[in-house]
Amino acid sequence: MTTQKTPFVLGEVKPPRFHADDAAGIKAQLDVEGFACVADCLNVEELDHARDLLWNHLEGIECPQMRQTRPIGWKRDDVTTWTRGHGDGLMTSTCHCDSMWFARTRPGVIAGFQAAYQEQDLTAAFDRMSINLPTATRNKGVITRLSETNQAHGRLNMQELHTHKNSYYDERNGAPFTDFYSIIPLWDMNQGTGATAVVPRSHKLVPEIQAMRARNWELSEGVKPRNKKEWMAIHKWLGEGTPNEDAAQYTDLGLTPCVTNVKAGDMVIFDTALYHAGCAAADPTGASGNGTDHLLRAIYIMGMTPTRLKTPSELHARRLAYELDLPWYPDHDHQCITEQVFAQHPSEGGNLQSVRDFSEALPEVQRLIDPTYRI
Repeated sequence: MTTQKTPFVLGEVKPPRFHADDAAGIKAQLDVEGFACVADCLNVEELDHARDLLWNHLEGIECPQMRQTRPIGWKRDDVTTWTRGHGDGLMTSTCHCDSMWFARTRPGVIAGFQAAYQEQDLTAAFDRMSINLPTATRNKGVITRLSETNQAHGRLNMQELHTHKNSYYDERNGAPFTDFYSIIPLWDMNQGTGATAVVPRSHKLVPEIQAMRARNWELSEGVKPRNKKEWMAIHKWLGEGTPNEDAAQYTDLGLTPCVTNVKAGDMVIFDTALYHAGCAAADPTGASGNGTDHLLRAIYIMGMTPTRLKTPSELHARRLAYELDLPWYPDHDHQCITEQVFAQHPSEGGNLQSVRDFSEALPEVQRLIDPTYRI
């Protein structure tokens, strides 16, 4: 007789909150758990301003010449307009929007990363935001996301939990180090609204987890996947696809995946080796959260690294990428990005039109892109 296990459903965790000036506490929490919550990196006034700047971007008021795909015709007071120009989820157009740069330059945000690295001089990645919408919008991206989410798996298929270990993070220009990135919600984020799921302490057990995961997959021989879609195409799940099977690769090692419950303006910093994933909203209508006519969730996704790890050519390319409105993600090959940016910028013989001038950026923005820059 087979014993039927109770289906595993992700629980929720409220991480302890550290003040930005508690560098020792933040660092210790990162070392043990793999993530740490830094309280009030954006205060009440800064949150209000950041939200207004975000809506300026979503409504198209800000920087109309922006190159990245973005929403069209959205109005902050009319949920039915949130359908055109961009779907639900990661929004690339936000990487250089005013709201994003305002948040990156907040003293609390910078102090949190300084605590993580135990270093003062940092440069910022040009990452993006994730904007999640309630079902009232009837946005195609929202409907597609809901149809692909398995409620039996706690609204997260465990196979989506992933690590960035050995994905450009463990060495930067010949210097091995631990890299960190973060998320900051503009409104309270929890299981109801959708949130980031994490596996506490998994950053120290990456090889063991990978071995456990390998038990459950049958791999097509001789094929090396280039992306997630190709990976899924050449791997076959060997079990029945139950939540218990998915969770076992963590629970058998004494780890428990969970959804984070984080206050607006707090910043959760991650060791990039930590297993994590986006978790869909338990209440996608928004009725139990901020309301059915409100953004379901909006989070900044940020990365910073020590300036000492940047080469002069990288710093130059980062200035040009800012002018071209191009992203500079923390988990990519920065040497390759540098070469591509040089090939595209008109000052280097490229044919992409610049949309902004780095020399006109705010000093605090310039410092986070290239602190060696002098006018």
